[in-house]
Amino acid sequence: MIREGAAEGGTTRRALAWLLDRAFAIRPLLWVPALAIFGAGRAWGIGALGHREFSPAPILSLLLVLAAVHAANACRDREGDRINRKGFPVGKGLVDDATLLALSVVSLVGAAFLARGASISEQWLLAASFVLGLVYVTPPLELKRRPILDVLCHGLGYGIVAFLLGAAGCGDLDRAGSLGWALAAALPYALGIMTVALLTMLADLEGDARAGQRTTAVALGRARTAGAAGALAWGTFGAGLGAGELIPTLWGALAAALLGLGADAGMRAPSGWNALAIRLQLLFLAILAPRSPAPLVIAVLLGCVSEVYNRWRWGVSYPLRAAGGGA
Repeated sequence: MIREGAAEGGTTRRALAWLLDRAFAIRPLLWVPALAIFGAGRAWGIGALGHREFSPAPILSLLLVLAAVHAANACRDREGDRINRKGFPVGKGLVDDATLLALSVVSLVGAAFLARGASISEQWLLAASFVLGLVYVTPPLELKRRPILDVLCHGLGYGIVAFLLGAAGCGDLDRAGSLGWALAAALPYALGIMTVALLTMLADLEGDARAGQRTTAVALGRARTAGAAGALAWGTFGAGLGAGELIPTLWGALAAALLGLGADAGMRAPSGWNALAIRLQLLFLAILAPRSPAPLVIAVLLGCVSEVYNRWRWGVSYPLRAAGGGA
């Protein structure tokens, strides 16, 4: 009886590990920036367009599009992630390419199904997100391996598209030139996304270079990439000020100060860049919380689930240790 119970427990553990490995292969923590910017766009839309009724279909569809992109990206980045000690299920070979392709296809089918409940403008934005994800990970364009274009793709997808999708749920963006105002309001958020993207690329620089992935950080080197991140943070501040958006204005100023006061680019370890990227994202969520608390709540929940999974499955602390600067 004891052996039978132990066998059943072992089977349950293996089944749970199998399921969680596939769930975390798409790296759900990467949904947090999209949720945050969507929340910012919705907060702007409520103020500018006045409609408050909320439908979860567009944001759930966007997250599934991102899941498909992340699954395909994990396949393309397998070697780099292994070197950088990221994406454990894929890096350790427990989730193969066929499974990642299946996850990507299933996610896209789910996204298309949910998009049926979205408005025409929301459907166009979801289609734009899909196209951006496609050209980001798929040869021959594969923008993720093209310096500068990789960062711009992050800004457009996580920044502009996610913001407009949040705003579009609050009313017609074509009404009385609202689209122009929405784009102006989205710009500082896109610049903030690009700032954080550069920091994560700095954290991955060594592994990406060894794996032959020519990102912006690999092309520019540490010092110039760090300088570009600082310039983008100040750009976030300036664009936010110009658009009358308090959240990115405050975040940009604080981010620029943190980048300026930090260690010299050549002295900061990869874990230090990763920690700074995580802290700046948490800072943004905290500033956004009075207007849109849901992204912070979801980020905390995703972070706690990820921490439990990584401790149970791999014996490592992530993201808590990473946020503190640990490897």
